[in-house]
Amino acid sequence: MRLATLAPAKVNLVLRVGPLREDGYHELLTLFAPLDLADRVDVALSARAGPVRCRVPARPDLDGPSNLAARAAEAFRARFAVRGAVSIHIAKRIPVVAGLGGGSSDAAAVLRCLARACRVADRAALAEVALSVGSDVPFFLAGGAAWARGRGERLSPAALPEQHLVLLYPEDPSLAIHAGDAFRWLDDSRAAGPGEPAALPRSLGRFRPSLLGNDLEPPCLARFPALTTLMGRLAGVGAAAVMMSGSGPTVFGRFASRAEAEGAARRLTKEVRGSRVKVVLARTVRRQPRVTSWRSPRSASSPSTRRS
Repeated sequence: MRLATLAPAKVNLVLRVGPLREDGYHELLTLFAPLDLADRVDVALSARAGPVRCRVPARPDLDGPSNLAARAAEAFRARFAVRGAVSIHIAKRIPVVAGLGGGSSDAAAVLRCLARACRVADRAALAEVALSVGSDVPFFLAGGAAWARGRGERLSPAALPEQHLVLLYPEDPSLAIHAGDAFRWLDDSRAAGPGEPAALPRSLGRFRPSLLGNDLEPPCLARFPALTTLMGRLAGVGAAAVMMSGSGPTVFGRFASRAEAEGAARRLTKEVRGSRVKVVLARTVRRQPRVTSWRSPRSASSPSTRRS
């Protein structure tokens, strides 16, 4: 059986980081928002026993068992006693190590496809598998904007009006930020400051622009001034708010309308030409992409190529 779906990127519109827990994770309160920027994930499950194979044609460095998507498939097979060979093909559009959740979303897409193929309807068990793969994977498995607590696995739906965004992703490898480093830098800055952070609020209620913020942003900007420059570019083209997504290095601006975001993206594309900065126009989406029977990506009739 061959199935296909889209794996959407995300931004964190709110990211509050609490103290380090005994298990080595931080307590979080975050607002995840899925985007119309997405990878395409194709999954084939064979009736014959065999291995998990994962290919990312545009990024051969992501091929193989270390890819989160492959790890998700292995975790699924172990949890649900599936022996059939799994073949995964990922057409990447989401930048890698960007704070946009591309790897986690690909992993969740694989879980959704395999659950459909194997007729697994136990959402709690699937969520456990997702969390075993990565802290952000449960969000992508559930779909839709959500508030998240704990490591990010305690989810509640969020009523989020459509957001019009322009993302700037620096492609220079020297600006890549790994999540573990970003959290460590935050801990270091707090240790040198007034002490432990205050306890996180139980709820922030409905989303409002005044809540926008990312606790990981200050220590990352302190180490990478180039990101501050990119944020200044977004402000310069009229962004109502500018912030970093997740652990970065992608930064984004929020605009009042699609037309304003489009105009800003055009201006920024001209401004950063030749500087290895990718400009992405994006909007938030409300629904998780459907899992569909596989068709050629070139076929205009495929639902997964028409909508996110």
